[in-house]
Amino acid sequence: MAEPWIDGVLRRCAVLREASDLVLEPLDDGSLAVRARLAGVYRELERGRADGAAAAIARLKALAGVPAYIVDEPQDGRIDGRPFGWPGDLRAAFLPTVRGARAALRLPALGALPAPDALGLPAAVIAGLRAGLQAPQGLVLVCGPTGSGKTTTIHSLLAELAAERPDRQCLSIEDPVERRLPGVVQVEVQPQREFGFAEALKAAVRQDPDVLVIGEVRDPATAQAVVRAALTGHLVVSTLHCSRAAEALPRLIEMGVDPALLLPALSGVLAQRLVRTVHAACGGRGCADCHGGFRGRRAIADWTAPDHVARTAWASGTPPLLQADLDVQAAGLVTDGSTTPAEVQRVVGSRA
Repeated sequence: MAEPWIDGVLRRCAVLREASDLVLEPLDDGSLAVRARLAGVYRELERGRADGAAAAIARLKALAGVPAYIVDEPQDGRIDGRPFGWPGDLRAAFLPTVRGARAALRLPALGALPAPDALGLPAAVIAGLRAGLQAPQGLVLVCGPTGSGKTTTIHSLLAELAAERPDRQCLSIEDPVERRLPGVVQVEVQPQREFGFAEALKAAVRQDPDVLVIGEVRDPATAQAVVRAALTGHLVVSTLHCSRAAEALPRLIEMGVDPALLLPALSGVLAQRLVRTVHAACGGRGCADCHGGFRGRRAIADWTAPDHVARTAWASGTPPLLQADLDVQAAGLVTDGSTTPAEVQRVVGSRA
């Protein structure tokens, strides 16, 4: 029996190795455009025929464990990626559109987890993060939009910590668990069963962890629970969706966190981006071995580890003192020819 077309798409995408997301988007003629996010930018890979579009979406829904007969509601599920060459689950989301159902898949990382020193972050940032993770308690935040490398950074540091400090119990709460880490207790949230980050964190604290990693602060309940945990003897690492390090504290206060509790808890804030680098072999002109003149990415970051005086000033509206500045690094990459002003504009929103 012939393999379903969509199964082949998943296998071919695994071979690419650089894709982080995959979407199947219905077009006006009924066909499906298969687009992959490669190095942070979407590129169309192939087209699925109109007469097979419904079957492809139905197959994905079956793999994800959601009812295929529901066509007018958003749906979320998980696909076991191992039969298709992926090391873990693919997070699947289905959205009804005027042209038909659109499927978006978040793909697990392939390849070895880089060591912290190989992440490409400035040495001052890595040193600050390592110091923060050696502390007995406090809150370290990693900020940035989707696809900025937050999870890779946290996993790299957490894997190093688990290997070097077996005397400390590390527990992470993730959505989903994208990579299995030796020596780390990993928990996957299940929102459909009312087991979200806030509920998982409440249960995790009763497991007596030393280090808690919370996949994302999404709501006031999680934000307040994270800060409480950081003040009661736990080292807490979490991610937050904001653009710059300076925005982290106001964002949490906006979520209802009491500044009087947040100020003593906060020990470090990282905001990072991934900037595509020019492919040296073709001089950025584009070739078969790169993506539109770019190959590989470099991390740039804001980093602050505020003391008590700086935290208090920050809360009153004074920008925090940065030990590493994202804009300065972006400008340096443009100056030395590693990237382009247009790429910095795309990623950072300002021209270097």
